[in-house]
Amino acid sequence: MSNFFGHFFYSVDNKGRVAIPNCFRKALPQESNGRLVLNKGHDRTLSIHPLSVWKKVVGGTLPKLSVNQRESRILRWGLAANANEVILDAQGRISIPKELLDFAGITDEVVIFGAGSYFIMTNPEAFNKLQKEFEENYEKYAADLLDNDKLFVEPE
Repeated sequence: MSNFFGHFFYSVDNKGRVAIPNCFRKALPQESNGRLVLNKGHDRTLSIHPLSVWKKVVGGTLPKLSVNQRESRILRWGLAANANEVILDAQGRISIPKELLDFAGITDEVVIFGAGSYFIMTNPEAFNKLQKEFEENYEKYAADLLDNDKLFVEPE
């Protein structure tokens, strides 16, 4: 399982390319071969999964769901139908489709931050808003995690 932690500020070039942090590139599973899956995430962010991790999530979850289940429709349309596979270039960059840049409000700057087994990309204003919200609610979030025994979970 990959481990992506920390946050990094990068520029977006005029072709929609963004460098992926070196520490994230080093953490990519070898079996992904530099391939990543971009998708629309929560709070108008972009989620970025190594291809091998994405295949486990989609391959393990989607086939088990009924077509009529609300969750199934959300996963199929929200995850699978809007996913974009990209490949790291020789400079460690990925090209982000314009549709996804527009969705996340990303123009010339981006923040890339870790989320454990995947990472997230958003515009700096959204990142600062999310960071402020987290800081203001830290005690509540921490208490909720501790109350539900979710803070420390053994890896699979």
